[in-house]
Amino acid sequence: MMKKIILDMDVGIDDTLAIAYLLAHRDVELIGITTVFGNVKTETSLKNSLAVLELFGREDVPVFLGNTCVLTSDTAFIPHEIAYRIHGQNGIGNLELPEPKRSAESMPAVDFILESAQKYGEDLILIPTGPLTNIAQAILRDEEAMKGIGNITFMGGALTVQGNVTPYAEANIYADPEAAKVVLESEVSTTMVGLDVTLRAHIGNDAIRSWGDLNSRKSQIINAMAKYYFTFEYNDPDNLGGAIHDPLAVEAALHPESIRQFLPINLTVETQGPTRGRTVSTMEKLREKKTRTQVCLNLDGETFVKRFADTIREFIR
Repeated sequence: MMKKIILDMDVGIDDTLAIAYLLAHRDVELIGITTVFGNVKTETSLKNSLAVLELFGREDVPVFLGNTCVLTSDTAFIPHEIAYRIHGQNGIGNLELPEPKRSAESMPAVDFILESAQKYGEDLILIPTGPLTNIAQAILRDEEAMKGIGNITFMGGALTVQGNVTPYAEANIYADPEAAKVVLESEVSTTMVGLDVTLRAHIGNDAIRSWGDLNSRKSQIINAMAKYYFTFEYNDPDNLGGAIHDPLAVEAALHPESIRQFLPINLTVETQGPTRGRTVSTMEKLREKKTRTQVCLNLDGETFVKRFADTIREFIR
């Protein structure tokens, strides 16, 4: 059976690029997008998902509203100011896309995840690129069903490098460390695509600008988003470039051969004190008989970046 994919996303600019990169792969099926907070509020993530899918001509892909709050709170998550600087106030570089013609599905995101887990089993891969709140809730409700899926390949965490929010924590994990702890301490098979590898996947000026040479509406929109997003690292609109975060999770799920080194290791997440959000192992975790998590530690960055840039260029042509 063709692999079934659910993208669980806080749809900002690199999430949009991850959607495009996945849709360009015709050998897998995107069966839905579940939305979460992070780069933007969950409701904005939903709107962006619908608008981007319309831009790509894929209104057939259903979109589901996910959690608006972290696992341990009833208060809606407020994105950090730096997220707005990186992705724009609306998450897509302040571009105004047409109002989506359709709405979210009536089924909540977690229900859809569990229904899909029961239906597709090991043929289902979840690719979360935001906080892991929806995934944690699905596991808490029915871990047996979630244990049967193929894998959760998530963008988040930092094992061998510093974090990007604090010296210890990466943004997606830091946004809801309690949820990440549930996921990593569960019996579900996971692959962590963290800063250890995303910082090695660096796209440069020429590749990004090549997307703007095309005349399609898709290329104009994606090029404008990319210019906004990839200006942040160097703060120079004439020198675009930066790390490719969310699309690398898609790459690891679909092209694991791009990852040069995996470390099998059971992890937890620290939830207290200055190290809150740190992905780390413990003596107890190292002694567990079964290893459920593999951490991506190195990759063929040059090969991935070329494949990614060329694939996006062809997709938006």
